[in-house]
Amino acid sequence: MNFVKNRMTEEQNDKAPLVSVVIPCYNCEEFIQKAVTSALEQTYANIELILVDNNSTDGTSAILKRLEQEHSGKIHSYAEVVNGACAARNHGLYKAAGDWIQFLDADDELLPDKVEGQLQIALAAKTDVVVSDYCKVGAKQKSASPKKVVVEDDPWLGLINSALGVTSALLWRKENLLAVNGWDATLSSSQEYDLLFRLLTQGAKVSIDHRARTIIYGRPESVSRTGSADKLQQVLLNRYDLRRRIYDFLSEKEMLQPVYKKQLDAYLYYHLLLISEMNMPYFKEQVKSNEFGDIGIVDKLKVFSEFIRHSSKRKYGYSNKLLKLAEWQYFFCKNLYLLRF
Repeated sequence: MNFVKNRMTEEQNDKAPLVSVVIPCYNCEEFIQKAVTSALEQTYANIELILVDNNSTDGTSAILKRLEQEHSGKIHSYAEVVNGACAARNHGLYKAAGDWIQFLDADDELLPDKVEGQLQIALAAKTDVVVSDYCKVGAKQKSASPKKVVVEDDPWLGLINSALGVTSALLWRKENLLAVNGWDATLSSSQEYDLLFRLLTQGAKVSIDHRARTIIYGRPESVSRTGSADKLQQVLLNRYDLRRRIYDFLSEKEMLQPVYKKQLDAYLYYHLLLISEMNMPYFKEQVKSNEFGDIGIVDKLKVFSEFIRHSSKRKYGYSNKLLKLAEWQYFFCKNLYLLRF
């Protein structure tokens, strides 16, 4: 296997902090090699790989053991019996010897300068988390033509609007992760944003990197694309609950700037509209208790229009333009009554 030449000299490597790349692995025999290779080909040399098998039923376990043998001392493989990527990430976090953690999903890839570039930023700024732009390849894309996703410069706005990166695109200081007990393995979604929120509440410093250093591949089986109404409702409730916690924290600390409040109100109202399709009593209760009086009628209609566009009840949302327009008009009129609550 031909690897790119590492730019670090042996002397630099001895002084450089160790970075642990933690990869949770579940039935990923088709693509784990690509993720591992992207980590091994980093221009930053002082790296270890922690591969955690999470109850795979295909040939993943055998591949991980082979990789560990082929790269003895560089790659370490473990097994986690508790289901879920968060449990596997926590297992890897506690096994990691590095001061810095690079979590990498098994179907994503790091570009060659990912670790080196972000670690330079972290050390220069004395920061705790580096958040960067990333390239995304959609699950339905026929060609691997990535689209760049740009993160927010303000960490709190990024957290509110789901624009603070994704798991594989970040670099984390291990000390801070341990201080907040790592990932919440009980959550079914919004895990990285829950973790980022807990880090921010503890005063973690975030640096923004606008170079895209990671390729994220969309997953057809993603929980946010689930066909199960119960699972979709839980995803929406997780998102809603996190923004309520953000709202309460910023209010308590007198950090709730007008722009934060406006974005939070819009986010909360939009997700309540989505939840109304599955749980109308909860929608009515929360709209009443939140009193979205600060949302003007124009902004409210914009949010309502977005809700109609993403309604789970629509059948032709991604079909031809005539069907799409007619259906949008039908659902808009049908659901106008929600605005009175």
